[in-house]
Amino acid sequence: MRDAARPVPWIAACFALALLCVAAGLAAGSAGFGFPSADIVWQVRLPRVLCGLGAGAAFALAGALMQLLTRNPLADPSVLGLSGGASVGALAALAFGSASLASVTLGAALGAGVAAAVLFMLSWRLLERDTALHGVSDSPNSLLLVGVMLGTACAAMVSALLALAPDAPFRGMVFWLLGDLNGASSWLSACAGAFAALAIVWPRARELDLIARGEAWAESLGVPVRRRRRQAVLAASLAVGCAVATAGGVGFVGLVVPQALRLAGVRDARLLLPASALLGGGFIVLADTLARTVAAPVQLPVGVVSASVGVPAFLWLLLKGRAR
Repeated sequence: MRDAARPVPWIAACFALALLCVAAGLAAGSAGFGFPSADIVWQVRLPRVLCGLGAGAAFALAGALMQLLTRNPLADPSVLGLSGGASVGALAALAFGSASLASVTLGAALGAGVAAAVLFMLSWRLLERDTALHGVSDSPNSLLLVGVMLGTACAAMVSALLALAPDAPFRGMVFWLLGDLNGASSWLSACAGAFAALAIVWPRARELDLIARGEAWAESLGVPVRRRRRQAVLAASLAVGCAVATAGGVGFVGLVVPQALRLAGVRDARLLLPASALLGGGFIVLADTLARTVAAPVQLPVGVVSASVGVPAFLWLLLKGRAR
């Protein structure tokens, strides 16, 4: 394959883009661009940039995994209910518990874990039923349908939490749902979640490629399909839980970044997964930089800026790819 033969230039290009975005994030502040003091850079800007880098990497990596598992270019963490479950847990902590970082992180992790467990249980039940009745199973569609229903249920619970929440935390909950890095400081959990998820799936990336081309064919080649799917969903759940706890419900990046790389010719999972992580991290850092500066001193939610910038860019890539 074209991208498999030249992996180093792609990784180097994504790494360079991520570094450029990090440099822009460190130089940007609510008062404009510049470096007023070393304390501001190290204690305020650097933790925020690292939070965006880790959260963006986690979301993009989870999106790439979901698209490989479902063989659907529209799949992302929110489609399978993982982001919704994490959002329910974190919002419950914000509304009725404590607004501390530890409680929000724990709530998001528990929510993502419960959503993943329900996803596993229901999708495996459907697989066993279809296999018993018809001798075959359509696991990507089953996983996608269960995820869509789970995401819809989580969206209803989020609406209920917003309706029942006290007035004091309501504004913060809305901003958090849109994606917000203002005050974010737990960069270690976001970066660790993205790195751990990549460490789980990258050594088996070739087998994920085979599964994406057809599960029956992959099984005939000796790939343990169910085990690899469980590992991939577990890795995506871990990444999404850490990312949502850090940056809130940032959408779009898990859908668009892997697809943009595919449109550019990156299709081998061994290259797609780390490239998605690097490019997704840089994309969120760049979006947060614009969120801090475009309407300064007012700071916009990073999710609003990421969609506003990413949608036109993705449509341009899509039209350019179709025209070739």
